[in-house]
Amino acid sequence: MKKHKSGQKPSNGKASKKSDAVGAPGILDVSRRSFLSGATVGGISAAALGFTGGGAPAEAHGKHHHAPKRGHSSRDRILLKDGIVLSLDKNVGDFAKADVLIEGKKIVDVRPNIHAHARVVDCKGLIVMPGFITTHHHQYEAVQRSIIADGYITFGQDAGQPEMPPAVWPWEDYRSVVQAIWTSGRFTDFNGNNWDLGGPPQHPEDCYIAELVTSLAQITQGITCATDTSQASHSPEHTDALIKGLMDSGARALYDYSAGDNRTTSPDVSKFEHPGAIGDETFGVGRLRKEFFSSDDQLITLGLNANQNPVTNRKTGATETYSGWELAKAFGCWINNHNVGGWQVLANNPGHDLAADPEIGPKLTLVHCVRWQDNEVAQVGANKTGYPNPATSQAWQRAADTGVHVSIAVPLELQMRHGMSPLQMSLNYGIMPSLSPDVDTNQSSDPFTLMRGAFNTQRGLANELAFDKSDPGRLLAPQTVTTRQVLEMATIAGAVGSGLGDKVGTLTPGKEADIVFLESHSIDIAPMNNAPGSVVTMMDTSHVKHVMVAGAFKYWNYELVGWNVDKLVRDITRARDKMLERIRAVPMPQPGKNTPINPYTPPFLDTCCYVGQNDMAPDYVLRP
Repeated sequence: MKKHKSGQKPSNGKASKKSDAVGAPGILDVSRRSFLSGATVGGISAAALGFTGGGAPAEAHGKHHHAPKRGHSSRDRILLKDGIVLSLDKNVGDFAKADVLIEGKKIVDVRPNIHAHARVVDCKGLIVMPGFITTHHHQYEAVQRSIIADGYITFGQDAGQPEMPPAVWPWEDYRSVVQAIWTSGRFTDFNGNNWDLGGPPQHPEDCYIAELVTSLAQITQGITCATDTSQASHSPEHTDALIKGLMDSGARALYDYSAGDNRTTSPDVSKFEHPGAIGDETFGVGRLRKEFFSSDDQLITLGLNANQNPVTNRKTGATETYSGWELAKAFGCWINNHNVGGWQVLANNPGHDLAADPEIGPKLTLVHCVRWQDNEVAQVGANKTGYPNPATSQAWQRAADTGVHVSIAVPLELQMRHGMSPLQMSLNYGIMPSLSPDVDTNQSSDPFTLMRGAFNTQRGLANELAFDKSDPGRLLAPQTVTTRQVLEMATIAGAVGSGLGDKVGTLTPGKEADIVFLESHSIDIAPMNNAPGSVVTMMDTSHVKHVMVAGAFKYWNYELVGWNVDKLVRDITRARDKMLERIRAVPMPQPGKNTPINPYTPPFLDTCCYVGQNDMAPDYVLRP
């Protein structure tokens, strides 16, 4: 059986007229209102798809042929027949061979030998399981994919990082390249010289295509729901473009409304309105709730990236008496915040314990959560043991007690030097973390990479304690995680950590049908002897054959449904080129250590960030 890479075109290489019609529209220099009036590409029910080959839904009781043409009601039933079903719901069970019955967007039955009048999808050889869910992703950065693949995120004031100076140009890292040059369009260099484009280089139309392409790319990877923390809400027009890109993709997502670059010197909500104010629906999160998110029963739901500190009201300029978390509560938003080393957010908060509020703590997801130990700890063992000090944490205990959720971006954190991914601390305190890709500037959003990263990291640290030479503290090795547990991190924990645990995350009757179909009849998987193990340790995105969101196929037989992929690639490449032109319009005061020419040009064939990344240790001299 031939396997296709995600997004690959069929062998005839032709795009349909529909694909040309609904590819990423060009929306250069359009107003904010025009985003609201544009045509939205939503889901297409399996019953309505005019598939032309390869196991498409067929009428009646097990007879398979080409699907009927468009025009059938979305209430028509779909029967997923004879798949390897991982429901991940203990009450439903998992099956070596079973069926899933879907009506509209809901799952109505999961068991072997379902007999129903329905359109049938032959799932022999396919693992049928809940779609993967990630809980933190800066989707606007898709135009900067892999731009600092070798780079760090630096915390310049941290005395524990003496190898590299603070993150200011010409040292290339996440803060200088991604956040300063490409996001805000300004920085101050080591000599005090200012470089300023006068505005962010990413315009609303660039935000739109970044959101659209990222969401569609994630669908091809088997991700049916993501949390988008796009720090590009530089203006209401930028914000609306971000939301429109998400909505047009047909994916499910939590939109985590986040601040962009504030260039106003006085209150001016027409230019910068984040985060909003309690009781006001004319700007900020209140406007978004009214204009885009009046219902919670939609594919894109509303979150707020505002922290526990008092809110600055952009309309009045005043500092409010309430916090960002309380603002989110007032508008019924999920809360999703970064937390790198900031354990004090949850610990030692006498008299004002926001996390203890049942409308805040259980609706709060903190991202990264690295370096939350109360003491200096080199290794973490079982039962909160550590070396040389106990691996205890007031913050982790408070998170466990108040229902706070945790999102860990394992491959990214290990690469970019956030700190050791806190998988063991999370497990020790009884919290199943969800998984996140974080930034396309450094890593893929591929859920198989995220799962293997978590699986191997936890097991690597735990297994190291099995050897006396690497366990000087004689710590008790903790239990190692299983592939099944990691699969639950990528589905169940992701759903709960997005405020969607009652809608998705398992194949449970009554929940919406967000489903990924994984091919096991392939030369690199067969013969399959363990289904969860195969998904976590053997598969990659090339095994994603179909993807369904809310009962609609978004990806069918290795192809995005209704999209011209070539046009999408051209559109996002054009957006990158236009941003680069804007960046080059103002010469930089000095070249970067790895970009020694003006105009600014990111390294294409060499390392992006090696020079200056570590100014103390010697370079490696290696032989093959």
